Amino acid sequence: MRIIIALVLCTGLALAQQGGAENQFKLMKSTSPAVRREAVRDIGRMRQPSSVNILCEALENDADFGVRAMAAEALGNMRSKEAVPSLVKALNDKNRNVRSSAIVAFGYIRDKNSVQPLVEYLKKETDLGLRLSAVNVLGVIGSDEAGPALIEMLEGQNPRLSSVAAQSLGRMRYSQAAKPLMKVAAKSKEESSRIAAIKALGEVRNPEAVKTLEELLEKEKSQDVQYALVYSLAQLGSDKGFALALDAAKSENIETKRNGIRALGLMKQKTKEIENIVIEASKSENTGLKRDAEATASYLDIKLPPPEKTPSKK
Repeated sequence: MRIIIALVLCTGLALAQQGGAENQFKLMKSTSPAVRREAVRDIGRMRQPSSVNILCEALENDADFGVRAMAAEALGNMRSKEAVPSLVKALNDKNRNVRSSAIVAFGYIRDKNSVQPLVEYLKKETDLGLRLSAVNVLGVIGSDEAGPALIEMLEGQNPRLSSVAAQSLGRMRYSQAAKPLMKVAAKSKEESSRIAAIKALGEVRNPEAVKTLEELLEKEKSQDVQYALVYSLAQLGSDKGFALALDAAKSENIETKRNGIRALGLMKQKTKEIENIVIEASKSENTGLKRDAEATASYLDIKLPPPEKTPSKK
């Protein structure tokens, strides 16, 4: 009986959505841009595959930039690979908002067919914010096809582009980026770029980076760079920065403490002092710190006390 009721409800919901979609399709023909925008928003929320074509049509041809931008956003939310050709065309839209929505949509869809168009787009786009977004999305998609273009951005003159390119290369674990990343880590004058490159080397996991990072740690003066080096070295299996990681784990600064605790977990060195630090951190009200402490406790086989029960209200 319950199954029958569930089937009836599902059928009713599907019919209601179909009817709602048809009504929104009609509204797409309105002469009012505001009405068409609202219709696109509602169509996107329904996420019906049958809506893809009408959204692509709106993206390519609607006179109102708001409708085009919302159509791109809706297609991204629907994870529609069928929409990739229309979204590629949108990269040439005269309106910045439309181009921005198309780039974000590619990040949701994660289709490798969008990689080369994004690489070509980067060559001609002058808006820094959109270039940063495209570089980030290439990392999210994760195709090695984007590697050479990202290395070019990494080695460029803009520190913000260099940092985001490093993050994307690390996310992709693009092994061929190891040497360019080591160069930026060692020679860049921008601390943000150096930190991003150092963190990326930890993600890429190329053992050739260990010697470079250890040498950098010996002479580094910046505490923020030191902590980045310690964590990346820990990811690569080196405990060279153990003392610094322990100091970081004792810090009152939450982010510094988190970095230290994560590094200690990877270094697999268990002492009574570390055990006490991890147990105390596991009681923190900061969810990030608590999560890191629990992960490190698992790595080091530290038994955490059971969570305290919240007193029941009478």
